[in-house]
Amino acid sequence: EKLDALASGLRESSVKTGSYALRVEDRAACAAVVDEAVAAFGRVDVLVNCAGVNTRMRPEQYAEDVWDRIIDINLKGSFNMCQAVHASMQARGKGKIINIGSILALASNAMTAAYSASKGGVLQLTRSLACAWAADGITVNVIQPGWIDTALSRQARVDIPGHAERVVATTPMGRWGEPEDLIGPALFLASAASDFMTGASVVVDGGVTAHI
Repeated sequence: EKLDALASGLRESSVKTGSYALRVEDRAACAAVVDEAVAAFGRVDVLVNCAGVNTRMRPEQYAEDVWDRIIDINLKGSFNMCQAVHASMQARGKGKIINIGSILALASNAMTAAYSASKGGVLQLTRSLACAWAADGITVNVIQPGWIDTALSRQARVDIPGHAERVVATTPMGRWGEPEDLIGPALFLASAASDFMTGASVVVDGGVTAHI
C-alpha cells in the first residue's frame, strides 16, 4: 500500500513509475522482480537496499524464528537483491548499489543483538561486494544512519523508557535525524560524483559515533 501511494504521487509528477511487492528473503522473488523492472525500464542504474526489521529484547530471550527473521530480511535480503541486479549492471559495465546499514553496526546495546549482527553483516557484505564487482563498474557503498525518526525507531521509544530523551542528550546535534537527512548522501552515492568511491561506509548520525 505504501509503494502504491508513492508510485501514484510520482506518476502525478509525470515520472514513469512501477511498484512491485516481494519478500526480499526469497531469492527467486528478488530475481523475478528485477527481471520485471528491466523489462519495463530497460536497465537497473541504482539499487537501494532499505528493507529492514527489528525486535528488541535481551539476547537470551530470542526465539530462533525471531532471530532468523531479522537476519533473513536485513542481511540475506540485501544480498539477494544485490545478486539479482548484478547481471544487468555487469552487462552495462555500470551500476550503483547503496545498502542501508546502521550505526548499530559500529556500536551496539543490550537490546539489539540480532539487528546489530545483521547490520554488521551488511557492512562487511558491502565491502566484499565492492571488491568483487569493482572491475564490473559497479560501486557498492553503505549508509549508516543514526537515530532517525521513522516508524521503526518510534517503536523503540515505546519499548525503552527514556530512550527518546537519551538520544537527544547523546547526539551532539541535539536532535533526532529526519529521513530527509539521508537524501543528500543517497543522491551523492547514486551519482557520478561518487564514481571512484566503493566499499565506503557513510555515517549520518548527527555526531553520535564521534562523541565520547
